[in-house]
Amino acid sequence: MKLVVAATPVRRPLIRIAVGAWLMVTGSLALAVDALPAPEGRVVLTVTGNIDVTNTDDGRSAEFDLEMLSALPQHAFDTETPWTEGRHLYRGVLVRDLLKRVGARGDSVRATALNDYHHDIEMDELRQEPFLLATHRDGVSLTVRQKGPVWIMLPLSDKPEYSRKRYIDMLVWHLTTLNVK
Repeated sequence: MKLVVAATPVRRPLIRIAVGAWLMVTGSLALAVDALPAPEGRVVLTVTGNIDVTNTDDGRSAEFDLEMLSALPQHAFDTETPWTEGRHLYRGVLVRDLLKRVGARGDSVRATALNDYHHDIEMDELRQEPFLLATHRDGVSLTVRQKGPVWIMLPLSDKPEYSRKRYIDMLVWHLTTLNVK
């Protein structure tokens, strides 16, 4: 007598339940990785427009406090600017890393300041050039008086072309919103 194990009518539902449970667990783990927590501190930057990852009740934007921005991969460079004296070390997250984090899809980003000044930057440029969302200067959080708390910055001293008006206009200080279009 041979013992044959087959998917009997009783085992089929058990197999389906096990597979379903496995998919639920692995699927929720994937979502947990992509989830963006709500900010606990004062919101300093809001990303809107064509984004896949949000953290607001209306599901239309991603808000960040300084701690959340600091938790993203940090980059730093020292540079001179037309608005400051001497070289300073600026630190923050690259714009392209933040846009990747929120699943941005678009051709350009409108950067808007506290005073409603805005400038549109092509997505290709944001991916190619080291645009930094500077939150620190010389190791200290940027204040509004220092053009913070978030200032789009480039290493102006590294590349002569960054000193052209076209790039200077992209360095929005008192940045409050990035709208992906």
